[in-house]
Amino acid sequence: MLVEFLENMMSNLTKTILRWGGIVAVSLCYFITLIASTFAYSAFSERESVQFYGPIPLKEYKASIDSLMQATDGVFSVALFGFAICVPLILIIFKTVR
Repeated sequence: MLVEFLENMMSNLTKTILRWGGIVAVSLCYFITLIASTFAYSAFSERESVQFYGPIPLKEYKASIDSLMQATDGVFSVALFGFAICVPLILIIFKTVR
């Protein structure tokens, strides 16, 4: 009886570690890709912040606004698709590792 109890506890402990380890791995991948996608925005911030002094030609202004829109679109796309991928993966992990 004690052996069965210890095997059951070990089995539950192993499943818990696998479940939460998988969830942590999926979440870390999501956050790492989200952070990587924000580098485009930070590169824009570093590159364009020096140019914003005095009068700015309209062509440069439109180019910087376009660059900013592309950077934020990239971050939003990664956030949306990453969320849409990570939530089902986490649910699959919960369902399969019981």
